[in-house]
Amino acid sequence: MVLSTLGEKEHISTRTVLLKDISEGGFTFFTNYSSRKAQAIELNSQVTLLFPWFAMERQVSISGFAEKISEPESTDYFTSRPWSSQIGAWASAQSAPLASREELEQRFAGAAEKWPEGSLVPKPPHWGGYRVLPISIEFWQGRYSRLHDRLRYERANSNAEWEITRYYP
Repeated sequence: MVLSTLGEKEHISTRTVLLKDISEGGFTFFTNYSSRKAQAIELNSQVTLLFPWFAMERQVSISGFAEKISEPESTDYFTSRPWSSQIGAWASAQSAPLASREELEQRFAGAAEKWPEGSLVPKPPHWGGYRVLPISIEFWQGRYSRLHDRLRYERANSNAEWEITRYYP
């Protein structure tokens, strides 16, 4: 999915992240809590998600608020990841400047030496998940002659009932 955040100096940043779960009323992804996206979420928790399906002329656009998930949830997911991904979470200072590829590979090798394959790799304290709680979900279906379908589900807050509105294309 595509995640957009509003960070410092009101800079909008957009990137693709991996959707890992849809549950408990939200959409969950994981990241380094020191990353640019996490720093932006700390400043302004309002985010957007986009699921584009170009070949099918469809997309789903979501607006909502991101919140950290619990430590146990983050740990449960971290322990299910492949060993190399766990080591990568320790090796990468995500979004920080990197002098060379070799530096990253050395950090990976150092973490791999500390936690050899097959050993229990602890979840880094700087790593975990966010759940985006939607307040708006719009479904768009492309149609001939630009007479597209747009249906938006909206609610005032995460506890309110959904209202459905059709919009002009």
